[in-house]
Amino acid sequence: MAEISYQQLASHLKDLDQPAGGGGPPVYLIHGEDLLVAGVFDEILRRFLPAPQGSLNYEPFDGASADIGDVLAAVNTFSLMPGTKVVALKDARIFHTKEAASGLLEQARKAHTDGDMAKAGRCFLRALGQLGQTIEDMGGPGRRDSLPAGFDPGGDEGWIDALLAYCAANNLTVPAAADSAGMLERAIAKGFPRGNHLIITTDAVDRRRSLYKAVGEDGVIIDCSVPRGERKADRDVQDAVLSEHVKTFLGPRRKSMNRSAFQALCEMTGFNLGTFSHNLEMLADYVGGRADITAGDVQAVLTRSKKDPIYELTNAVAERDRDQAFFFLRSLLEGGMHALQALSAIANQVRKLLVAKDFTESPSGAAWHRGCSFPQFQKDVMPAVVQHDRELLTLLESWESDLAEPPVAGSKKKRAKAKVATELVLARNPGNAFPVYQLIKKSDGFSREELLRAVQLLSETDSRLKSSALDASLILERLIWQICEK
Repeated sequence: MAEISYQQLASHLKDLDQPAGGGGPPVYLIHGEDLLVAGVFDEILRRFLPAPQGSLNYEPFDGASADIGDVLAAVNTFSLMPGTKVVALKDARIFHTKEAASGLLEQARKAHTDGDMAKAGRCFLRALGQLGQTIEDMGGPGRRDSLPAGFDPGGDEGWIDALLAYCAANNLTVPAAADSAGMLERAIAKGFPRGNHLIITTDAVDRRRSLYKAVGEDGVIIDCSVPRGERKADRDVQDAVLSEHVKTFLGPRRKSMNRSAFQALCEMTGFNLGTFSHNLEMLADYVGGRADITAGDVQAVLTRSKKDPIYELTNAVAERDRDQAFFFLRSLLEGGMHALQALSAIANQVRKLLVAKDFTESPSGAAWHRGCSFPQFQKDVMPAVVQHDRELLTLLESWESDLAEPPVAGSKKKRAKAKVATELVLARNPGNAFPVYQLIKKSDGFSREELLRAVQLLSETDSRLKSSALDASLILERLIWQICEK
């Protein structure tokens, strides 16, 4: 059949209404952002069953607890009433893999923090199912050994204990391990009775799995995912999704929002469709009979819930913008970031600035000058940066080889060439010159003496955070004040 994006849904449903539509595909898989998935699901369900609620031809299953055998039995059974039958497997877990366990645990931790224990419990049990672990394993002394490689539960594991207690109090169990994916794949290949349809929703999929490919061959996959990165291209996509959601929500209510109000709302919430939708509803209620929602309304009604990325703080420090650095520091600390994490990020930025300063003050950096345009940088400076990094690595490898133990006398084994892992390379990805250009521009805002002084301040701040009874935010604000002061 096909794989389409959620923006193509209207065209797809229109094609189904044509004589060649054939009544629609037997299976749909909808994955991605929860709110978008829910909207697409409702549209498809209404296409097959105009009044699904209360219909004997509609049978939903909870993907967190349903047995795949029961789901397949339902979709292979003719309905009591004539016409189309729809079986839904909502919030399915069969497309998750062990690699997805870390993501599920992160979702569980976030839901616990937000107070949504039902969602936290579902994600937590799914993660245990993917890992092949039991609740007893997670409650025992070897808990950290049971967690996926690379997953950091944090210094305080109280959220795990709270979820274990919640699951015990509600008699929730880890889903039994079974070849659910294989069963479903074989059933799709065999086919369903004519007029019966299966709709599956899930948050994430692994496109490499044969089940995903099987659904794509016999059904329709609808991608509702939105990039979560911070690149301009990712942000443009996020803004487009939120802007369309504003029109969809406010249009039927005969209300509108100007650009400044939209930007203020995005700054308040970030890309979180659930929070964004809730805040839109609050604003619509607040303005009452007034048609226009303004930036003033946003400021008056809403509280900032956006989780700022750490680079916002480090960029502000690198640009010596003290007020912005204070703002993002407070936001990150209020969002749960540990003070030592913020200090580490600032230290990493100062190190990068110092590496950039070392390049511009070296013979290799002779082509660089203040006001250098990006095209000129790509042509004249970036090759010098790459050569500078190459010479540095060669020097470090030589030092490593000189310090390595000599081979044992009589051994035929040759000394292996030293491989150096260093943070002193300026262009870690030579194919992407723009971040290097920006970093060198920011380094021009500091003298070498100021950066070396910043290194000393970072060391002093580290000691204060670990030994002083002063408030951590005040200690970090003092550091930022001193670094940004000219």
